[in-house]
Amino acid sequence: MQTDLSPRKRRTAWLLLAGMIVWMTGAQLLFKSAGLHAHRHPGLVQGFVLNVAMWWGLFSSGMSMLCWLGSLRTLPLSAAYPWTASIYVLTPVASAFLFNEILSQRYFFGIALLVAGIFLSAGGAESNDSR
Repeated sequence: MQTDLSPRKRRTAWLLLAGMIVWMTGAQLLFKSAGLHAHRHPGLVQGFVLNVAMWWGLFSSGMSMLCWLGSLRTLPLSAAYPWTASIYVLTPVASAFLFNEILSQRYFFGIALLVAGIFLSAGGAESNDSR
């Protein structure tokens, strides 16, 4: 990667990475909602074709991919990729609020380990890739 990036380009790349995390977390929550809808409305048309949450989830997933690709134009993969694990933290916590899913103390301990792993691995990433 280029080492002479302007602060603006680096900031944009990190914002795109954050956008990817938000869009993908949203996509997972929308897919959960779509699954609940499909369970309540069996059949191809009602359960899937007319499932608004599913279509928004697909859109959100696509937006996530665009943000991901945009961030990787600037950031080294080794620096960006560990942050994708934050989706595994945000999605279950949001699902506890939105879908009344129960998270145990053991689960929160696992989330703490994930967060520690994100900071440890992302902080040690370097790139000597040149273009």
